[in-house]
Amino acid sequence: MTKHLTVLLAAMFATVTLAQVAFAQEKKKADPVAVACKDKKPGDVVKVDGKDVKCPAPKAAAKK
Repeated sequence: MTKHLTVLLAAMFATVTLAQVAFAQEKKKADPVAVACKDKKPGDVVKVDGKDVKCPAPKAAAKK
């Protein structure tokens, strides 16, 4: 019984620890339109995934 409980607790500890690490490692992928429009003017047309897309105007800084 004690061995089973120890194994169960160790497995739970490993699961909880590794789950947090997995979520922390998840990265935000860069927006393909933003990458394609880098160093371009708003309104310029670029190809993204085979489609023509207009570059958007830069967003204004958020007010606090």
